Amino acid sequence: MDLARYTRQIRLRGFGAQAQERLLASHVVVIGAGGLGAPVLTYLAAAGVGTISVIDPDVVELSNLHRQFLHAEEEVGNRKVDSAARRLAGLNSDIEIITHPVLLTADNAEELLTGADIVVDGSDNFETRYLVNDACEMLGTPLVWGTILGFDGQLAVFDARTGSTLRDLYPEMPAPGSVPNCATAGVIGALCGSIGSAMAMETVKVLAGIGTPLFDAVSIHSSLEASWETIPVARDPERRPVTSLEAHRTGGAQGAAGDLSGATAANAPADEAIPVITWDDLTADDVLVDIRDDDEVAAGSVAGAAHIPMERLLAEPELLTAATGAAVVGESARFALYCRSGVRSARTVSALRRAGVDAVSISGGYLAHLSRGGIDAAT
Repeated sequence: MDLARYTRQIRLRGFGAQAQERLLASHVVVIGAGGLGAPVLTYLAAAGVGTISVIDPDVVELSNLHRQFLHAEEEVGNRKVDSAARRLAGLNSDIEIITHPVLLTADNAEELLTGADIVVDGSDNFETRYLVNDACEMLGTPLVWGTILGFDGQLAVFDARTGSTLRDLYPEMPAPGSVPNCATAGVIGALCGSIGSAMAMETVKVLAGIGTPLFDAVSIHSSLEASWETIPVARDPERRPVTSLEAHRTGGAQGAAGDLSGATAANAPADEAIPVITWDDLTADDVLVDIRDDDEVAAGSVAGAAHIPMERLLAEPELLTAATGAAVVGESARFALYCRSGVRSARTVSALRRAGVDAVSISGGYLAHLSRGGIDAAT
């Protein structure tokens, strides 16, 4: 392998050829090839991380391109992992890129993450973030974590072997729909670059053995104020260690590790858990409803699904009858709702059930559908 391409970083005082060799011998698993994954993957490939595995079931959409610069217009409709692999191979043909076009689940997490020197979480939903955190704790693998919302972002490096994890920072996973995501709240592309680049730098520091990685702390960035603040995070001595991912198979992770209950939305009745099914649980009698936005549906949808955007459906539940031709709302039809990852559908199902509608949320949403097989033609 020609080290000439890495000359400028090898010359850095405190880095040198030894640190570069460590990078070349490393294996990093990156969750997500989207807003955070784009800068992470780009900088890790350019820096010479020898093996990079990318996990993402999603396809490229036009609305991604303002922030996911790893992808190009001609890649719209293609799988993100394939688009990323092509772009990264053009950037650095000496490294190995391994693609996994699947949704990370409790059933495959251990297999996909085993063998990594470090995991970088660029996912965009709480279910995946807590699953990745718990899997890394169980496997004893360092985790670089980042998140963005609005104009702000956070990042940290977790290592359960020596210090704190995501569950020490945020012990409980927020209820589905209680915190907006990029699809509902919006996002500035440059913020993804700021947080993603910082995540890549933390990864390089851990792998190369340089500097002081962000262990036992969380760094908070306000893009509008151009400020960074670092807050210490201590391990909770009373928190039970994660020894199994079984709880992630039984619904959303609401409580502390080892005591996870079914997902209940913040605005749902306290005694009613949101009913969640998988794609395999669908029956011929279910009425399938896609509640994603128009631009998301334009990139592909599940055949036979009625389309009613979430905001319209929440405002006018009676649209279910008109759009699907199903039985009168609340009588015989069961409506199976899906969004991109299952967050918005859980929130919508909670509201519909309070209105007397028999509705269920499909776990993992459209990403889980993509993970099961082919890509549907764009509508």
